[in-house]
Amino acid sequence: MNMSAVFGQMAVLFLILAVGYAAGKFKVLTPEANKHVSRLVLNLAMPCTILNSVLSGDVTATGADAALFLLLSFGAFALAFILCLPLPRLLKAPAGDRGLYRFMVVFGNVGFMGFPVIQSVFGPGAVFYVTLFNIAFSLLCFSLGLIMVSGGGGKISARLFINPTMIMSFITVAIFYLKPPVPAVLSDAAELIGRMTTPSAMLVIGSTLAVIPLKEVFSELRIYPVALFKLLIVPVLTWLVMRFIIQDPVMLGVLVTLSAMPTATNATMLSMAYGGNESLASKGVFLTTLLSVATLPLVTVLLLA
Repeated sequence: MNMSAVFGQMAVLFLILAVGYAAGKFKVLTPEANKHVSRLVLNLAMPCTILNSVLSGDVTATGADAALFLLLSFGAFALAFILCLPLPRLLKAPAGDRGLYRFMVVFGNVGFMGFPVIQSVFGPGAVFYVTLFNIAFSLLCFSLGLIMVSGGGGKISARLFINPTMIMSFITVAIFYLKPPVPAVLSDAAELIGRMTTPSAMLVIGSTLAVIPLKEVFSELRIYPVALFKLLIVPVLTWLVMRFIIQDPVMLGVLVTLSAMPTATNATMLSMAYGGNESLASKGVFLTTLLSVATLPLVTVLLLA
């Protein structure tokens, strides 16, 4: 792995994030605009990025590699869950927020931020692994994660699993295994539309961070241990365990990097929908995203060199 290239790619991504932050501060991107751009990314650009991951011809994984990675994705979530179990009690968190604290450690921003980061650092072929990881994420986030955020009061609905990203993920896996002939025009269109994912996602993340009062975020002391667990302890221990199982450096790199992503924005959305602590969730998303500017390159370079 070319370390200078890694730093260069991460610098580009977070420069775009900084531009998004400035756009949010100066009202070039408003909260309403962010909603529309987010829908565009989630419902169109990201599915095309997923589809292009197998149509581009860059995927080198075998069928056995894909099955192993999907299984290990569930293993990575299980490892993170075990690690964070005692954390809320150690922090003396209110009983109603304990599930949310665990959620913020277990579930990272592996979709909105994972796709552009992995594509930039590891190349288009590695995006297929992110697709597999997001299948595990979606199945767990909208079942176990929902229960964690709501304190057990959330109702799990099958409709939560039916969205363009999830549907396209399964279509992509089917194409990967069946290898049907695909017209070049479809591949070219998917690639072109998918190129919107990276800049659009990073601009929206930056703009979203701009509307959260910094003083409120930095005064929430319990968030700092959560950030330490999410951004450093979990990926380090994931690397320590998975390096004995995974031989392919790209597969290992993708799994470890995804485990180092900041807290998923779903923490806020699920809290809003199911009676969780919305303010705490937003602070966790903000602080971990901000700190990941430094920790993501650090994890990538130190663990995957």
